[in-house]
Amino acid sequence: MQSTTFLMAILVVALLMLLSAPATEATFLLIACMMRSSLCPWNTVASTATT
Repeated sequence: MQSTTFLMAILVVALLMLLSAPATEATFLLIACMMRSSLCPWNTVASTATT
């Protein structure tokens, strides 16, 4: 096995471990809330229905 192939395999495994961490999910949620995305679970929209 070539050294570059081995290093790429290690990099892929490290990225998969990093993205499976709970901190990564929290980071994505924080970025979504900062960008006022609809993916933010704390994004509440006040109803403006009038009768």
